Amino acid sequence: MLSLTRGMTATSRVSLQRCFTRVARAAIAGRILSSQEREYATVLDTANLLKKSSTEGGYKIASKRIWESANVQTTEDGHQINLGSRPIKTSAGHPILLPHNKTTLAHLIVQEWATLPGLQIKPHSLPLTSITARAIDITNMPSPEKVHETKVAISDALISYIDTDTMLIFAPSHEYNGRLRADQEEKYRPIIEWAEKNIFNGLKLNYSDGDQGLTGNPQSDEVRQLARNYMLSLSDWELAAFERAVLGGKSFLGGIKLVRQELTTSELAELATLENIYQMRRWGEVEDSHDVDWADLRRQLGSAAVLLIRD
Repeated sequence: MLSLTRGMTATSRVSLQRCFTRVARAAIAGRILSSQEREYATVLDTANLLKKSSTEGGYKIASKRIWESANVQTTEDGHQINLGSRPIKTSAGHPILLPHNKTTLAHLIVQEWATLPGLQIKPHSLPLTSITARAIDITNMPSPEKVHETKVAISDALISYIDTDTMLIFAPSHEYNGRLRADQEEKYRPIIEWAEKNIFNGLKLNYSDGDQGLTGNPQSDEVRQLARNYMLSLSDWELAAFERAVLGGKSFLGGIKLVRQELTTSELAELATLENIYQMRRWGEVEDSHDVDWADLRRQLGSAAVLLIRD
């Protein structure tokens, strides 16, 4: 915990220490995490990933920068993220200004810039900043009609994932002596049944059964329309988080669960890569490949989950 909080602001350090205490107590008691404790676990995981890099010992801090420090400036309008005295802006020119109930997100964004490994800035190296900018740009469209058009466009881009959802593809029963299929049935099936009941009005979702060969699982028009309705019902911030979760985890159902804060980022990452996990157990892990992909997936899912946390 000390290495995790080293270099952080006092406010960020106190917030993370509180998260660590709550999650540790639940782990010691051996009980399932509550919704709030899942949020704490997500914050811890995200903060930990911000401290790591491909070099040993954590991120290298860039020796030359065009700004002195990243900081949070709190005003009556919210938490503004600055580099030095200038606000960070989105690609559309909007300042990164967060609601007052997103203090944790604000301090993690500052930490993200503080641990930037170099001067070359790319969106994938700033997942929290980029996803926050995405939500702000949706919210600040010129008119409600433009906001709706943007949300429809996002829905159109994501709708295909309901047909290729990772959790709707089951391995043949004979693979890995049946262990993979049993694991998928145990972990995927309850989520599928929950979604059928609570999102898709009791309609059954088609899934690909490995025992039947290579078959597709396109969903019915009714299911696809309900999927669109769900996406359009989300707030701007929820939709930005859902988009990141679906694109990262390749799972529409997983995105729903993450937005509802019913899965931690590590839990969803495991569900999204379950077959890969079995492959690595059999054939071994490729250094600087599997481990990097795993960390990046958790970083992307973590940014989506942290975006939704309210203080």
